[in-house]
Amino acid sequence: MKFNGSCRCGEIEFETSAPFSEFIHGYCKRRRKATGAGRSSILITPSSQLRWIRSAAKIKRWVLPTASSFATSLCPECGSPLPRLTRDGEAAVIAAGSIDSDLPMSPECHEIFASKANWVCLDETRLTVYDTDFE
Repeated sequence: MKFNGSCRCGEIEFETSAPFSEFIHGYCKRRRKATGAGRSSILITPSSQLRWIRSAAKIKRWVLPTASSFATSLCPECGSPLPRLTRDGEAAVIAAGSIDSDLPMSPECHEIFASKANWVCLDETRLTVYDTDFE
């Protein structure tokens, strides 16, 4: 099953396919800083299952030099997170929100949960829901 993905401005596009090795919510401070959110939701897949469709050369990558495996990739125009390869090139790490269609699976786990921010709410049923899109 194939999935298309892109950045918010549409300048960069990619394609990936299932099955994914992992689908996780991650809570470490590095991921929170990279996303600006309480957690990151990422798909991990073999790098052979990632294909760039448009403008891959424009992607900006930042590697945290003090970490053994942390990096981010983003669109330089709109700042959207984009897939990145691990340092060994064997796996692709894909921000789940960059996939343009519904995914037929849900995250499998909460990773590094003890590091979550104190304001992270797991029981989201108690939050007010708004269905208005602000675009």
